[in-house]
Amino acid sequence: MLRQIIVTLCWLPLSLLALPAQADAADAAGATMAPAPARQGGAMFKIQRAGHSAYVFGTIHVGRADFYPFDDKVLQAMQHSSAIALEIDPGNAQGLADLMTRYGIYANGKSLAQELPPPLLLQLNPLLEKYGLTLDAVASMKPWLLATMLGISEYTHQGYLAQYGVDATLAAYAKKQGKPVVELETAEQQLSLLGKLTPAEQIQFLQDSIDEILDPAKAQRSLQLMTLWRNGDVDGMAAMLAELTSDDTFTGKFVQRALLDERNPGLADGIAKLTSATPHAFIGIGMLHLVGKNSVLAMLRQRGYTVSRVY
Repeated sequence: MLRQIIVTLCWLPLSLLALPAQADAADAAGATMAPAPARQGGAMFKIQRAGHSAYVFGTIHVGRADFYPFDDKVLQAMQHSSAIALEIDPGNAQGLADLMTRYGIYANGKSLAQELPPPLLLQLNPLLEKYGLTLDAVASMKPWLLATMLGISEYTHQGYLAQYGVDATLAAYAKKQGKPVVELETAEQQLSLLGKLTPAEQIQFLQDSIDEILDPAKAQRSLQLMTLWRNGDVDGMAAMLAELTSDDTFTGKFVQRALLDERNPGLADGIAKLTSATPHAFIGIGMLHLVGKNSVLAMLRQRGYTVSRVY
């Protein structure tokens, strides 16, 4: 279950690797102007405190064209919003190349072939071939970045594309409608979560990714996240997250510590600050930040917000 967690919660690596396809997100945003024929996915909550309110929508960072148009309730909340807030703006490329070089690319002539154990290289080669890649093409990538690329490639292989991710679509919609896009985090905050892993941790991270992709049962299970998101199954997502973070693997501990415990308080702070200063904000963050006992929504409740599900 590693890949869907990384793709769902770590938006920036995905947006960097998929940046050339952002034009497709604008097309999807245009489609949101038509009425939605059926439930289109996600879950939306209204938060209120001291006369201030906002909508919080659970996103997913890959998707398909048939995720759109959004449901009427979601679309109306977007239309009436004064700003769209996201983890980061996937269309903001300023400084990203330098950050990617700093955190995700080897320096001083190092390469993957030199750093990875031979058995891991043997496992890697057929996967690269499956996705139309070569070892030379990814030689400069650090293991965490390659692991992320493999996850994205597998989702693409299954028909879920980054350019149809909900965040990209929300950002494109905001810009088309002239609404400001507010970033709740920074690009460096997101990249550093993975970039600061030790070499040994990055290799384990890559090994876990490859093991999952090569296990048909685990690979198929990871796709269940899409169904849960499409159905707005918050309880199902909470159960999936609890299962992942309860194991003793490096990945399970990393997801709990770095992707949730270190990020959820900051996201809650950003939302609280935004709702106090900006009326009628529409906030889109990864769905798994919104479930579980230490979720962003739970933290907002602790701060006195009333949280009600409206979609």
